[in-house]
Amino acid sequence: MKLICPLCTKEYIFDTDRIPDQGFRIQCSGCQTKISVNLPEGWKNYKLMEKTAAQAKPVTEPSADDKFILLADDTEFFRALMSDLLINHGFKVKTAADGQEALEIYEASPESFQLILLDLQMPRLSGFGVLEHLSKSGESFPPVIVMTGVHDSHDDIQIVKNMGAAAFLDKSLDPSVAFERIQMVLNPDAAQQ
Repeated sequence: MKLICPLCTKEYIFDTDRIPDQGFRIQCSGCQTKISVNLPEGWKNYKLMEKTAAQAKPVTEPSADDKFILLADDTEFFRALMSDLLINHGFKVKTAADGQEALEIYEASPESFQLILLDLQMPRLSGFGVLEHLSKSGESFPPVIVMTGVHDSHDDIQIVKNMGAAAFLDKSLDPSVAFERIQMVLNPDAAQQ
């Protein structure tokens, strides 16, 4: 893990195996600033994702001219986590920090996307709003997998499916299970065999 002091920009590299689950504090040797690092629950799954990505063989072998996956999530940590997982499996990824940015990226070149991964709770425009816009546009759009760690009621799942979502993904799922779900949506024929 790399940490950069926000005041003097001195860099520190940490072995992730030795970092406590809850985070840590250091004092910068350059400017004496005390830095607290609070890590989200489950952050060590990132290492599992890297290991899974290195060992896994995807159902399809993406080529250099494959389309992009659009990943929209307001949590920078989760965007980096999912983006790395997908890139390590050979996919090209474009990211957005909110629903409005996701729509702008998508509408600039809709034909260049094979899948949209969409968080439900985002600033400016929620995942519900993005799905509503896509479904009301009258145009076809790539499969959408809705991701959330909050809205997991049966009603929410049914609402997003009625709006055109292909699948629902709980952010707390094991990375290998999440990737399997993505593969099932991208390759429904291979999933049935």
